[in-house]
Amino acid sequence: MQILNKSLNDLNIHITEEEKDKLKIFFEEISYASKQFNLTGLSGWEDIRDTLFIRSFRYSSVIDKFFNKDQYLELKNIKILDLGTGAGIPSIPLKILYPNMDIKLVDSSKKKCLFVESIIKKLNLKNISIENTRAELLGVSTERESYDIVLTRALAKLPTLAELTIPLIKKNGIVVTAKGLLPSEELKDSEYILNLLGSSKSQIIKIIKPNYISEDNFIIWVKNKKTHKKFPRRNGVPKKDPIIK
Repeated sequence: MQILNKSLNDLNIHITEEEKDKLKIFFEEISYASKQFNLTGLSGWEDIRDTLFIRSFRYSSVIDKFFNKDQYLELKNIKILDLGTGAGIPSIPLKILYPNMDIKLVDSSKKKCLFVESIIKKLNLKNISIENTRAELLGVSTERESYDIVLTRALAKLPTLAELTIPLIKKNGIVVTAKGLLPSEELKDSEYILNLLGSSKSQIIKIIKPNYISEDNFIIWVKNKKTHKKFPRRNGVPKKDPIIK
């Protein structure tokens, strides 16, 4: 836990003993479930701590930098979506640290959703839900343009990801995506569809702390106007046929 403590200090994040205990339980559940089905290829405390937990905590650092406000994730009436959550990343680690945040998790894998549901119950987390659905379906549902923040990881390349996420955020809402090394080609390819979807040019925040793990370049999209109802296109099309000028 010493390395975890130092990493959180580097990110200017405080953690209690109770929160550490919940992270330990989450680690144990991930480790066990990964032996039962394809939850994550990671194993062992160090890999899961560094790749899943600490990189999740970087999201809060990015959001605080962007809004210049500590504990923005705990503000009332801020509606957050984690799209393609998988094992509950980055949402569950963030929820442990920010128990009042209002967040919904979505994944297309039923097994992963059942796992996350079990974690929510085991850790007694409130104001959090999980839904087994596709992003394309969510984007044409009543939840369209209802979120303040959408969080994603390596769900898809940026032009596809833009089509899946931007229809879900309100005007002035943001999408926050973690990439490793700066994806210069993807950034260029996404410029055209960002404009079509009503978003501004990509903003980038690089996080290198803690510096013993690889850097993350966070791509941030701010929505300036409503998205045309033709987006997102039907299931599978944004990935098979990304809109690139």
